[in-house]
Amino acid sequence: MPRLPSLVEVGAGPPVLAIHGQPGLGADWAAVAARLARDHLVLAPDRPGYGNSGEDADSLAGNVEALAGLLRRRGLAPATVVAHSYGGAVAVLLAERHPELVSGLVLVASVGQAGSLNRFDRFLALPLVGEILSVGGLYAVGQVLPLVRRRILRAPERSWHWLATSLPDDHYRQVASARREQVWRSFISEQRILLAEIGSVETALAGIRVPTVVVTGTWDVVVPPSVASSLAATIPGAELLLVARTGHFLPRDRPGVVAGAVRRVAVRTGDPVSPREPPGPSGA
Repeated sequence: MPRLPSLVEVGAGPPVLAIHGQPGLGADWAAVAARLARDHLVLAPDRPGYGNSGEDADSLAGNVEALAGLLRRRGLAPATVVAHSYGGAVAVLLAERHPELVSGLVLVASVGQAGSLNRFDRFLALPLVGEILSVGGLYAVGQVLPLVRRRILRAPERSWHWLATSLPDDHYRQVASARREQVWRSFISEQRILLAEIGSVETALAGIRVPTVVVTGTWDVVVPPSVASSLAATIPGAELLLVARTGHFLPRDRPGVVAGAVRRVAVRTGDPVSPREPPGPSGA
């Protein structure tokens, strides 16, 4: 597979910082970035511990400072921040600890409260048990589940298509296979970090003072829609956007919807962009 850059950077205009989940790459945002590039500058870095970041996994606070440093070095603050899943916890802390750097938030299938962590998350954080489960889990993410998803989508019976929306696709072979040992260590480390630091994220929610849209798929079985409802109810003035017949991977399956949410937030912050996102090809 071709070597991916450590930072996806496309477009021109008001800045958007895109934060990927766990495991993940900045390239996860390619479809969303393509829709925003006509009037935004989109930055989507590999977070510490993943891809070509060249770093070990870091705490949520460490992720926050790394991204804050990126925005400052590039002179691109304040930016609209869009974040997926685990990345949502980083985005919340970035907005709370560096409000001068963040003009708006879009939280996509995001964690953010202790209730967003299930029993499996806690098993993955356990010594030895979690390490063994994570080896199998990353193999499944990179090899088994993409195959299962392809077979579900090809089957004439559509009753299981809801499951395919929360399964990784072939892109995750790049995520899980490249630098495999690094990804495994990062995944284990981040599970323990999330359990240890989720309280600080939950506390930060009520202090968010920027326009926020919380986006969730009604078929999400990884971070259920109830978590998004709770986030939107806790962040002052937040808008909740429920996306029907969609699972956890909204940036992949509904990039036009995610881009539209970014545009709505940008308009509310005064950025000179169109509030409407034109329909794109499949997955709009």
